[in-house]
Amino acid sequence: MGDAMERARAARNVLERLGKKVPVFSGYLDRELTREIDQLVRAHLANSLDAARANVAEYTRTLHLGAAGRIERLGSLDKELGALANAVRHAGAGYAGLFDAVKVKQEQLEAIYHLEVTFVEDVEAVAEAAEHLSEGEDALDTLSKAVAKLRVRFEGRDQAFKGVFA
Repeated sequence: MGDAMERARAARNVLERLGKKVPVFSGYLDRELTREIDQLVRAHLANSLDAARANVAEYTRTLHLGAAGRIERLGSLDKELGALANAVRHAGAGYAGLFDAVKVKQEQLEAIYHLEVTFVEDVEAVAEAAEHLSEGEDALDTLSKAVAKLRVRFEGRDQAFKGVFA
């Protein structure tokens, strides 16, 4: 996250750098920058889930009708991956604005970032599992478990945000 933050800061235009000199405005710019990075990360994660969904669909097309149970499981995973991708893509940003009534404390923000890192790892595990579907029934079980874990993590993320803003 720090490297992305530094690259984004370096890309600011002259007006933003001038505004950085004003103490109240600089905090606002940092929060807006954090929101932009959060949006980029969420878009990347949603795209990873879309790619996993495409792998599921591609693998499903290779199966014969005799594998009806497996096809049904894959169809369910396909729907869940699509729902998760959309939920991630449209999830709220995790930082309060300058004039928002609720302010996020640094320790709360760090806890949220820790959750985000584990969420990213869970998305990566789903993407990895989706790439190995052709390796057998165990691979499908691995994907199912990874998707279930991701769903729980995403719901936990939502609860964590609600706790911070309560």
